[in-house]
Amino acid sequence: MIWLLLCMVSSAAIFVLFRSFPKWGAYTFPAIVVNYAVAASLGVLMLEDGYPLAEKVSEIWVQAGLSIGVLFITLFYLMAFTSQRVGVGVASIATKMSLVLPVAWFMLTDPEDAPTAIKIGAVLLAVAGVVLSSRRTRSGDFNWSYALFPVIIFIGSGIIDLTLGQFSQGGYLQSESDKYLFSSTPFITAVVLGSIVLVVRAVKGMPVFNLPTLLGGSLLGLVNFGSIYFIVMTFDSRILDRSAIIPLNNLGTVLLSAMAAYLMFNERFNRSNLIGLGLSVLAIAMLLQTG
Repeated sequence: MIWLLLCMVSSAAIFVLFRSFPKWGAYTFPAIVVNYAVAASLGVLMLEDGYPLAEKVSEIWVQAGLSIGVLFITLFYLMAFTSQRVGVGVASIATKMSLVLPVAWFMLTDPEDAPTAIKIGAVLLAVAGVVLSSRRTRSGDFNWSYALFPVIIFIGSGIIDLTLGQFSQGGYLQSESDKYLFSSTPFITAVVLGSIVLVVRAVKGMPVFNLPTLLGGSLLGLVNFGSIYFIVMTFDSRILDRSAIIPLNNLGTVLLSAMAAYLMFNERFNRSNLIGLGLSVLAIAMLLQTG
């Protein structure tokens, strides 16, 4: 259970850092690219001596990790766009509700992870919890021409969770170095694509790096790598069914982020948010019973 708790803390720390970047004077997108570089480097540097890195490139789990790196950087753009044009709440809900996809997949395809009344009830509570806890007062009319973007975020985020869960079990990762490499592969693709964007920004005369950006991005890279590595280790530990791990992680991150927002940034919550957080706690209690 310690791996899951560490994953929740790391994931919540990501949101805290993002919120802190403007106060520090860090440029958000360049800091994200620095974060990808640090996270990718961590996994590679932690490989054991003599690790056959070149041979591993042909492994399906390495290719899968590199592939979801495209989603890492793409979904970032889409979440930013959706937040600005549709609303932060819509983007947040689309990301968090994506837990439904991998949970349904694992319950339908894994004989050892069969659906039960408690699991189904807990997942329904989890969906209600994340929707209500993310809800904010809406202003303006919804533009249906942007309706596709939340759908893409929903599907893409679900694919990332599903991929991490799928290849963290089933004998794919044979050694500790395999787990380090798998945790870093998405960031390798993301840093390559992000660097291309930074070059374009620099050519256009847009700000790229300063000291807060480098420091903030490096710190973000540490916790971001941790969030992936710890969830891989959680799946590998088999302490809970995979269909329970993903909603537990999402809900725990929501609760810790809410606590951090309240204590560090003086954010206040409306009645819907409080009901959502309460449902999240109930869903967590139910999911813990499935282990």
